[in-house]
Amino acid sequence: MKNFKYKTLFKAISEQTDLPENAVIADLGCKDATFLLAFQEVFSDKIKSAVGVDITDKWFKNIKYKKPIKLKVMNCSKKLKFDDNTFDFVFTKDMFECVTDKELLVREIHRILKPGGIVVCVNCDWDSVIYNGENKELITKAVHTYAVTKQPWMDDLDSWIGRRMYGIFNQSGLFEGSVSVHNVIETEFTEGSFGYEMSKDIAWLYEENTGALSEAEYNDFICNLKEADENGSYIFSKPYYIYRGMKR
Repeated sequence: MKNFKYKTLFKAISEQTDLPENAVIADLGCKDATFLLAFQEVFSDKIKSAVGVDITDKWFKNIKYKKPIKLKVMNCSKKLKFDDNTFDFVFTKDMFECVTDKELLVREIHRILKPGGIVVCVNCDWDSVIYNGENKELITKAVHTYAVTKQPWMDDLDSWIGRRMYGIFNQSGLFEGSVSVHNVIETEFTEGSFGYEMSKDIAWLYEENTGALSEAEYNDFICNLKEADENGSYIFSKPYYIYRGMKR
């Protein structure tokens, strides 16, 4: 995991992950199985089987995975195609904000967990992401607009999902849980960094003609970040809320 982009975030997650022997685990909304592979590496002596699911298999191409990992296409907005009491551990990252019926998903996670099983749900609070730069109004607009503009593949969008996860699980009465926050902090705007990659993602606002951000505004936004990096004032902060719950 030497060059693992999410190294510090995964460390914060794994510190709250206590797997039993012969554990059966699932990653809901696994995308390219990045975290499932990390769990396999760190807990290889404990994992009996692991399954990653996503709404499409387009992310599964070229993934270097092997047993005990299996990948399946599944819509997590609906009843999950798993038997009751199947998993010791269920993990999700940045998926809940895209699901319309979040209460149903909480109930489904409870159903598929074994008694005493653990769920760890990680979500960025998108409306709390910050960049520093000269044009405060423009940077605020770019980040907030990206946070609240629903992309075509999403069933739903909640830019406050990070801060809301504890309440969603707690109000269900199905879990005994707690929440912590891991903040990604960067002071350099470099290719491959969290801030750099998110700035590229924001480009879709004008590329897809959403009307939410013009090409000129986006280019000015990028110039602001580069200038801040050059003069030593750049900072990027991205908060990940980590909910850990035990099935009641």
